[in-house]
Amino acid sequence: MTIHDDEGFEGVEFDTPVGSFRAGRSQQDDEYRAARRAVRRRMGFFRHLSTYVTVIAGLLVIDIVTGVEEFWVQWVALVWGVILGVHLINVFLFDSLLGREAERRMIERELRKRDDGG
Repeated sequence: MTIHDDEGFEGVEFDTPVGSFRAGRSQQDDEYRAARRAVRRRMGFFRHLSTYVTVIAGLLVIDIVTGVEEFWVQWVALVWGVILGVHLINVFLFDSLLGREAERRMIERELRKRDDGG
């Protein structure tokens, strides 16, 4: 039996001989998932940044030890730095333009167009 309650829960409640339990989603679950997703995106960026710093530092040491007459580590740092910059922009600056919220808005807009046109 599907239930809706004042707490924003929507789902199914099961009564068993040992007790009852609910299976479904609440508005709080959705808010928690959105917050967790945002935190995971930020943490993913910081892991990417720490990996970048560690690997570039290691490559710099290798480059110096093998001889600085053919200095090549800056090219790796530049290309990877551009990728890291895009990651930074995507996570912190333009999440509303490129993230899930933008995708949700686009889907809603497309559905409205289809409902109006069809």
